[in-house]
Amino acid sequence: MSNPYINDVSTQKGLSLTAYLSSFISTLGGALSMNDVAILIGILLAVLTYIGNMFYQELRRRREQRQEEKDEQRAQELHSAEMQLLAAQLEKVQHGTNQTPRGPACPAE
Repeated sequence: MSNPYINDVSTQKGLSLTAYLSSFISTLGGALSMNDVAILIGILLAVLTYIGNMFYQELRRRREQRQEEKDEQRAQELHSAEMQLLAAQLEKVQHGTNQTPRGPACPAE
């Protein structure tokens, strides 16, 4: 199998694989009719479509999960800020430093 003109081992292996693959395809071409080839291509495309769909569904699931985590973190930050604001307001009320004017509830009164 050693070709004196091709010294690179990976090139020799690639050429050998190409030769065997083309022989195999030629053998299948002779053994299968056009209907058989069409059926095999249809099955292959169906399998590839299924795999591609599953891949993109997984990507979408991960993207939605990251968005939910961000939303949850934002909700926790908002809750924490609200609790700090309420605590500060409660402290003002307890110390009597509430700056809200104590006028009538309705300006017409």
